[in-house]
Amino acid sequence: MAAVCCLSLAVAMSAFAQSDEPYEGPTILTRDSNTAGQHGGQLLDFRLWGDITGVMDDGLTAPTLTSSGEVNTQGPLYGGEAGFGASGTRTWEFDQISLDYKGSWRQYTVNNLFNGTSQFLDLEWQHRLARHLQLIVHETGGISSLSFGTMSYYPLANSALLGVPLNELFDNTAYFSQSTLELVWQKTARLSFGFGGDDFMVDRKSPLLVNSSGYRGRADAAYRLSARQTASLSYAYEYFEYPRAYGYSRINQLEAGWAVGLGPRTEFAVAGGAAQTDTLGLVEVQLDPVIAAILGESYTITTSKRDVIIPVGEARWTRRFATSAIGLNAAMSVTPGNGVYLTSRGMNGAVTYSYAGSRRLTFATTAGYSRMTAAGQQTIAPYGGFYGGAGATWRLFTDAHMEARYDYRRYNIRDVASKNENRVSLGLAISTGERPLAIW
Repeated sequence: MAAVCCLSLAVAMSAFAQSDEPYEGPTILTRDSNTAGQHGGQLLDFRLWGDITGVMDDGLTAPTLTSSGEVNTQGPLYGGEAGFGASGTRTWEFDQISLDYKGSWRQYTVNNLFNGTSQFLDLEWQHRLARHLQLIVHETGGISSLSFGTMSYYPLANSALLGVPLNELFDNTAYFSQSTLELVWQKTARLSFGFGGDDFMVDRKSPLLVNSSGYRGRADAAYRLSARQTASLSYAYEYFEYPRAYGYSRINQLEAGWAVGLGPRTEFAVAGGAAQTDTLGLVEVQLDPVIAAILGESYTITTSKRDVIIPVGEARWTRRFATSAIGLNAAMSVTPGNGVYLTSRGMNGAVTYSYAGSRRLTFATTAGYSRMTAAGQQTIAPYGGFYGGAGATWRLFTDAHMEARYDYRRYNIRDVASKNENRVSLGLAISTGERPLAIW
């Protein structure tokens, strides 16, 4: 849920996941930043859960028009969801497996256009090949049927998630996957190297929306300046293609980073650089009046190849308390778009807070802003908006919990359209485990 964007802050606290673990140095932003199996900055034991909730969705928008030619926006719609999930982390001498999974089925009372299923899997395996060599395999995938709510606990600022549809304009079924392989070599006590690759795809059901796929290769070097300071340099090559549209993008990205531990529970990390973006696409060009008079057309479509330099970077501040965590995150990146926008400049910012220390209560809230601007393949107005919300679970007795959440999203396309989305959910859940339920 948007109310629990733990990924934007928990990653920078993974070294503190258990109080008896040694400090391993501040975060390196350019490396794989998965936090499956942990909430509020703490690792979780494996647990299963199931829930039944009542939902109210307002502002759902399909990629279709009504009989009067208007955008098909529905709401408020009332219905119910039944879900099942599993999460947690298990550690052995040389291996660690972390998992977050949620599946749900949604049914509305008066409209079946938006009925459907949502599935989300976030799975990571870490294996120590040798004393100074670690292998990380990370898989993210699932089915998304709403533009926000189900997966929006992932912050839109997480630019590493190229294959997760987080910033969609329409409520449309999409199948997605991103596979990551990373190798980290700790050459000396101060110097380490990271090598990784990603392959991703997003397949949207509506034929009006553009699919995307591609891959990324990356390498970085990090040097420990002191016990609590790390400097890094990274390079990444990315390739985006669009099966339902003409064009592609090739991106070469270089970033330098610095991270510092500001005490046993606080970290600040920043990275910045530039992305050289080579795009090929189709654009509409106005014809000369004489040619237009002969052809009877005012515009024509032609290919456009552009090479632009885009600033990229990320800044992250986190503070972990004994039972809660707070974080600030801001990022600029190049993204593969959202089915309407193709290769885009993305700018995001969020503030998050999560609490998971009480024997009965877990709580989290977030607020953020996102913006997308076409990066060369299209002439289209910028798209941006605000999102936020809060959610909580309360242990009623033994394994029974009550859960409630509210999410809000507003987006604007300059001089074209704006939309407000609201989601309210309230229900009951059954969960194993001693700690309070935190299903996000």
